[in-house]
Amino acid sequence: MRYTIKIDREALKALACMPAKVQRQIARRIDELADNPHPADAIQIKGGNDFWRIRCGNYRIAYQVRRAVLLILVVRVGHRKDFYRYFDH
Repeated sequence: MRYTIKIDREALKALACMPAKVQRQIARRIDELADNPHPADAIQIKGGNDFWRIRCGNYRIAYQVRRAVLLILVVRVGHRKDFYRYFDH
């Protein structure tokens, strides 16, 4: 089954500030999640409420999988140097 992808407003803002080449790479990775929400390189984020992350070069994509409604919610996109600050509550 194919999942629907929804991207949080803050993640869209962060993505818009990135170079065009990086935007395309990240968009491609996000689109791949629709067919496979848990690719081989997906890792569950510690301390996050069922958040997962995948890599895209030096950038990271955090998302939640909502199986009941077949939805993937992308909550954060950012450079690896400050990506995890979002999850350190």
